[in-house]
Amino acid sequence: MPTPILLLDGGLGTTLADQHGCVFSESTPLWSSHLLLSDPHSALLTTQTAFANAGADVLLSATYQASYEAFARTGKGVSEGEAGRLMRRSVKIARDSFKQKGSENGIVALSLGAYGAAMVPSQEYSGKYDASHLSAEALRAWHTRRLQAFAPVAAGTSDSLEEEKIGVWNDVGYVAFETVPVLEEIEAARAVMSEVGKEFWVSCVFPGEGNMLPDGSCIKDVVRAMLERHQSLAVPWGIGLNCTKVGKVEGLLLEFEKEVDILVGGGEAEWPALVIYPDGTDGETYDTVAKEWVKSPATAWDETIFGIVKRARDRGLWKSILVGGCCKTTPEDIGRLRRRIDQVA
Repeated sequence: MPTPILLLDGGLGTTLADQHGCVFSESTPLWSSHLLLSDPHSALLTTQTAFANAGADVLLSATYQASYEAFARTGKGVSEGEAGRLMRRSVKIARDSFKQKGSENGIVALSLGAYGAAMVPSQEYSGKYDASHLSAEALRAWHTRRLQAFAPVAAGTSDSLEEEKIGVWNDVGYVAFETVPVLEEIEAARAVMSEVGKEFWVSCVFPGEGNMLPDGSCIKDVVRAMLERHQSLAVPWGIGLNCTKVGKVEGLLLEFEKEVDILVGGGEAEWPALVIYPDGTDGETYDTVAKEWVKSPATAWDETIFGIVKRARDRGLWKSILVGGCCKTTPEDIGRLRRRIDQVA
């Protein structure tokens, strides 16, 4: 039986900026999540519905850069309770986007960016975290606090709040730890998810010339951190990469496969799902200080990505494949990728 392929959406924040005139800057530290404050329904719903209409099976919530600290930096006097409510609203908007399409079968993935995505300037591409967030234990505490905005796991909360969280949590199909740049954060994500019953994936970012994390970790260490069995760590449903240039994907994927195969052969792991959603251009890069895209000739990527996915499926190793796009990937790109996938379904 062929390996199942699920289609993820594309670049929410960049689509909002490029197609809907949204402007993100130092005054909007929440990036696309800022619309939960300023435009709670229309722009997010319209954009996510466009991805659903393009054929995405999975939509990521607009929470990549959402955190209590980021809401506090907006200067709008958002309380911690209100910040939690706004973050939960993002899940409903993603669910409503599928309903706008007339579908009840779509999957909502809770987008949880790396700690670096909450820093100013953002550091998920560099992995240069502040001194208080260098250890797996500290990162676990930070991620746990944010996850408690969604998952009914916090003690001492009111019954009505717990009921609200249960409803939101039931709408979440996957939890996505995205753009992870440091090895310790992989361990932190697994530790957090050991406390809640939900499938999740961990995707890392590889922005440099070599096939290494920003912290210098090699693929062997990355895969072991993701999959090695440990009593206190949950095992991800899926592993892979995001927010990485298209031209690097195949080489990284082959290294991932080599290292997973070694673990599986030694009885230390089982094949997970593959998760890949690279940037929608092989040229443009994001300047985290100026908060703007530095342009260079863009290249269409749907044919390239489809070829990579098809070859991975033909090798028959991964349990399933989740593929989509990250920054600069539009609903039109996802629609073209959908048609290619359907041709071989």
